[in-house]
Amino acid sequence: MVPARVAGVLPLAHRRSRLLAQDKPMRLSSSVKTALAIVAVTVAYFAVRSGLRLLSTPEDAPAKKAELFVVAIESRPETRAGALSIRGRTEADQKAIVRADASGVVTAAPVAQGAAVREGDVLCRIDVEARAAARREAEAALGKAEIDYQAAVKLAAEGFRSEAGLAGLKAARDQARANADRALIELEKTQIRAPFDGVFDVRSAEVGDLLKPGDPCGTVVKPSPFLIKGAVAEKDVALVRAGDRARASIATGEIVDGAVRFVAAAADPATRTFDIEIEIPNPDGKLRDGVTADVTVLSAARPAHKIPRSALTLGDDGRIGVKLIDAANRARFHAVSIIGEEREGVWVAGLEGPQRVIVRGQDYVKDGETVTAEIAGASS
Repeated sequence: MVPARVAGVLPLAHRRSRLLAQDKPMRLSSSVKTALAIVAVTVAYFAVRSGLRLLSTPEDAPAKKAELFVVAIESRPETRAGALSIRGRTEADQKAIVRADASGVVTAAPVAQGAAVREGDVLCRIDVEARAAARREAEAALGKAEIDYQAAVKLAAEGFRSEAGLAGLKAARDQARANADRALIELEKTQIRAPFDGVFDVRSAEVGDLLKPGDPCGTVVKPSPFLIKGAVAEKDVALVRAGDRARASIATGEIVDGAVRFVAAAADPATRTFDIEIEIPNPDGKLRDGVTADVTVLSAARPAHKIPRSALTLGDDGRIGVKLIDAANRARFHAVSIIGEEREGVWVAGLEGPQRVIVRGQDYVKDGETVTAEIAGASS
């Protein structure tokens, strides 16, 4: 049995040893140190993020989309006749190359080049001897066939000729008549004649030339009316119609008035333009074929807006147009056609009623975007 004194000493010594152990520095293992380092880094990361969030200002937030400012005018339509410029060339309304219908040597060319001719005048005469002889022979055969047939008719009436014999003689007479007509036609082919009143502009055959069917004798031109033929761009074709008045300045110095006679219904597949013809009078014959002409076509009066040239822009499809501002202050592209030009601006058709037209900044706004507009003025 342990004495009570000794038993009391032992617990006291044990408590003293524990207190001494607490005063000694704690030794940590490497794994514990690594774990503590990771925790420290994580805490620092979130602390930095929280600090940045607290320090951020409203200016650091994403900026709102800037307003789109444009300058516009308030434009009202006016009734105006369009003026479309076209370049073309003069051409005779009627021009014919007169050609031979038969073979033969030219024996006469009675009309001088440049002389006025009437319809039916002989321009070239081909050797007629062989054809004239054939004509005489055919006429003689026709005469004999006619006599034989008439004699047979009398005999048949007296009962001395059968119906079959009479029919055969009638057929022979009709064939002889057809041969005579054919010979006359061949004889007429030796006379090459003017097809209409005009000017014998080009003489292609001279006396002694051998002509074959299709070879030219010459060219006849009808001096009036004349045509100016040109082309209209597809963006302008809707502005022109038959009957519109036109004024042409000819390269040779003449200025003449006329009217649109024809506008093609289909575009040329190569140029995408539409053929147009302007008819102009030429009573004195001064106009010449194939001369360059500048034409101004005055189309019918229609509503039009006058805008600065700088207001014009191109749509996504390449068409010329303007940007308008609608009731909701959105920019809207609208195609137009230019019908006139002045120093102060251009006249365009295709806009209905009063419009707010963007004249500055139209190239920087997209169709449908909301804009803030400053109204600069109105077209007059």
